[in-house]
Amino acid sequence: MNKPLAWKLIALGFLILLLMIPLSMVRGIASERQQRAGEVRNEMGEYAARPQTLVGPLLVLPYRRTEWAQRELTENGQKRQEWYATTSEDAVTVLQPEQLTVTAKLDTETLKRGIYDAQLYHADNRISGGFTVPARKSLEIPAAEGKRYDYQWGKPVLVLGVSDARGIGALSGSLDDLALSFRPGALMSWLPAGLHAELDTTIGDDEQVLPFALQMKLSGTGELVVAPVGKSSKVTLSGNWPHPSFAGRFAPQSREIHADGFAVEWQTSYWASGFNEQALAQCVTQGAECALFRGEQLGLKLVDPVDRYLLTERTVKYGELFLLLIFGAVLTVEVLRRVAVHPVQYGLVGLALALFFLLTLALSEHIAFWASYWIAAAASTLLLGYYGCHVLGGWRAGAGFAGLLAGLYGLLFGILQSEDMALLMGSIALFALLAVVMVLTRKVNWYALTRSTQPMDEPLPNEAR
Repeated sequence: MNKPLAWKLIALGFLILLLMIPLSMVRGIASERQQRAGEVRNEMGEYAARPQTLVGPLLVLPYRRTEWAQRELTENGQKRQEWYATTSEDAVTVLQPEQLTVTAKLDTETLKRGIYDAQLYHADNRISGGFTVPARKSLEIPAAEGKRYDYQWGKPVLVLGVSDARGIGALSGSLDDLALSFRPGALMSWLPAGLHAELDTTIGDDEQVLPFALQMKLSGTGELVVAPVGKSSKVTLSGNWPHPSFAGRFAPQSREIHADGFAVEWQTSYWASGFNEQALAQCVTQGAECALFRGEQLGLKLVDPVDRYLLTERTVKYGELFLLLIFGAVLTVEVLRRVAVHPVQYGLVGLALALFFLLTLALSEHIAFWASYWIAAAASTLLLGYYGCHVLGGWRAGAGFAGLLAGLYGLLFGILQSEDMALLMGSIALFALLAVVMVLTRKVNWYALTRSTQPMDEPLPNEAR
């Protein structure tokens, strides 16, 4: 291979490496804007209500337990047994619902701040089920040899965990047909955020079944998840957002998603969820926010299916491939038409391609992504087509170059719209492009090309062509 051709290939490789700098800058801008969008959503959540986690209700039975031990005393030569208190502690027993049914209907709206937005929902919740309260004696430690226990039972408390109480618009309900009056605070260190209602009753000598029904209006941004604390839990969420994304560890039993909204249902039991008496007792013992309530959840997120920053990030991933294909196309035209293109002209073409990605990002912050993409693609195609008419030696070559570029933009847009088929579509397209190059260059004498003095050794200036 002659030296000018070798140096040109080296220069093109260096140009591609150099053009990775503006491509990486575009990636950095997209990442920075995406991070800023997340910060603005969090700020809007601070003013409205953050993503919500609903836990409960749970029935808390407080008590004071005093342990008595027996000791032997000798008075006046007489021995006698005496009971004395060794320890006294305050503790609670936590009961989960036998059945828990949560039905929520979400009405969504979009909050905007400048070019950023967040999805706010207003959920109308219906929570029902029932508790089975064991007989008092079954919850107490029986007396043993030399020891006995005294219990003083307090009033039961119904607790309901809500991660951001600012989102509660209204809350009412009943337990065993008695109206509940809720107050702020969950009163439990292992469930720091929420509400509680004291019951005007005491635990009885016999087993009791206490049905409950709650109605709550709850607002939040972006996400609503439920901790299925019941021994048997059924959660049904519906709303008018057409693009829900499911969150948590449990797959829905049924789902319906259409253009007008969604309806999703989960069913789970304490065998699968991990919410049982032993796990709840561990949470009480730890005395801190229980990880069980954060891990065992189900629910959904209101996602934007056309996240402009995510789509821009995916678009820029193909930047290097675009450079290789376009530079390869120009080099093929050089070989077929025996014209010479200066490395500076290659560099200008590469910069125009890099600016396509930046223009797409900038426009997508103000209009729909598909519109911004095609406006940027049209601008890039017209500019490079016009430039190619002069660089490649004629309007036909320039029009062919513009057509190739438009086809690549169309292919990339198709890949972006079908992420699951991206690899297949990309592989077929690359194979087709390689086949086209092989067909067009099938009669090129590469040995003669490397020995020739035209066009590589003494290229004609663009004006002469």
